[in-house]
Amino acid sequence: MIDSNSNYKIVFGIVPSRRLGQSLGISPIPNKTCNFSCVYCQLGRTVEYTRERQMYFDVDFIIHELKEYIDSIDSSQYDIITIVGDGEPTLYLGLGDLIKRIKTIQSKPVAVISNGSLLTDPQIRTELAMADVVLLNFDSWDENSFRKINRPLKSIDFSNRYKGYIEFRKEFSGIIYLEVMLVKGLNDTIESINKIADLIRDIHPNIVFLNVPVRPPAEQWVKIPDEKMVLKAREILAASRMDYLPTGEFTSIETDPSKAILDIIGRHPMREEDIITFLKGRRTLTNIEGIKDEIVKKLRNNPKVQEIAYGLTRFFRISAPILHK
Repeated sequence: MIDSNSNYKIVFGIVPSRRLGQSLGISPIPNKTCNFSCVYCQLGRTVEYTRERQMYFDVDFIIHELKEYIDSIDSSQYDIITIVGDGEPTLYLGLGDLIKRIKTIQSKPVAVISNGSLLTDPQIRTELAMADVVLLNFDSWDENSFRKINRPLKSIDFSNRYKGYIEFRKEFSGIIYLEVMLVKGLNDTIESINKIADLIRDIHPNIVFLNVPVRPPAEQWVKIPDEKMVLKAREILAASRMDYLPTGEFTSIETDPSKAILDIIGRHPMREEDIITFLKGRRTLTNIEGIKDEIVKKLRNNPKVQEIAYGLTRFFRISAPILHK
C-alpha cells in the first residue's frame, strides 16, 4: 500500500458493495498478504504467501482509528462495517477481539469477507461466528480445480477446507453469503457448475452470488465466460447476480482528493467514471473535469499505479510485485 500521508491506514471507504450496500472497510493485514493467489483477484498477485496468523496491528490502534473515522462521518453514509483485508483477513490474529470491540462502539452489522481457507481451525470458526455476515468464496469442486483457480499454499487442501465450511455452517447462526466466481475455460462448463452446486447444498448458505471478473484480474488471460453460460450457471446455482460493476459513490474523509483516490485504489480498483462520481460527491469542488484530468495525469505518472484496459473501460489500481511462492 502506498503511503498517501493519510491519518488512516487501516480504515477506508466508504465503498459501494454489490452484496452489502455502502461498506466502511477495515483492512487489518498488510497489502496482498494471503494464503491464496486467485487468478481473478482484483488486487493482483499475492505478494506475501503465508498461512501463519500474526498480530499485524494492535487492536487498540484499529479501534482508535475506527472511532475517529466514524466520528468524522454521518452514520447514514454507511450500511455495514466490513473486515475485508488486502488479502485474507483471518490471518489477522486479533480478528475475534476486533469484531467484538467494533460492536461495542457502533450499532451497524459487521461482515467479514474470507476465502474460508482457515475454517478447519475451531478457534477461527469461533472468531468468525462473532460477525453478523460472513462472505466466503467457492469457485472450485476438487483439488485440481482448487489449484488452478485459487492457487492456495501447498499445505491447504480442498477437502479439509470444504469440511471447514460444513462445520462453520453448523456453528454459525448468522448470514453466510457464498460467491462463485466464474472464469472462462476453468469452471464454466455445465459439468463443473453442477459439481459446485452439489457441494454448496451441504453448506446451506443464505444466498449464493454468481460473479464474473468484471474488474482487471491478477492474470491477463482470465476472461469472462459467455453470457449464455453465465445465465445457465445462475439457474443451476439458484444464484443472485453479481456479474456487473456496482453503482454508488466512493467516499473518503481524506481532504486531498488525489491522496484519497490513491488510498482507495490501493484496496479497490477505480474507473475514470468512479473518480468523477467521487469528485462530484465533494460538494465544495468546482471544475470537476479539470480536477479529474489532473488526478488521472498524476496516476499515470506514478510508477506504482497500473492503468489497465479491461473490457470496455480502464481501471487504476496499485501494482503488486511479481508473485513469489
